[in-house]
Amino acid sequence: MTESRSPNLQLIYVSDIARSTEYYSKVFNCEPKFKSPRYVVFPIDGQACFAIWSGGDAPDRNVPRFSEIGIMLPTDEDVVNLYQQWKNNPLIEISKALYSDVFGQTFLVKDPDGHIIRICSVD
Repeated sequence: MTESRSPNLQLIYVSDIARSTEYYSKVFNCEPKFKSPRYVVFPIDGQACFAIWSGGDAPDRNVPRFSEIGIMLPTDEDVVNLYQQWKNNPLIEISKALYSDVFGQTFLVKDPDGHIIRICSVD
């Protein structure tokens, strides 16, 4: 059986993670299911999440903000395995190689229009 790779994470970049956490907690009327100093995740339903991310090591108010499509796989091992499958595929542009961040193993690819798709493990 083939594992689904449906988009299940909507992520937006923010310049002040604390301010945005407070804002979205009120807007969504729920508390985050995962919090770190740079990345916060809100549950949407049983499979999808909405996240806010400061980007990089520290927020930079001058960096343009944009959204990102996310595919969250069950484990870090699944992320590593998919990266190994995709890294030599000429149809898939890896824009940032596999690395570890506050939410686990992750890598970025670009779609044909330049939109970022983040592959990571479930928070």
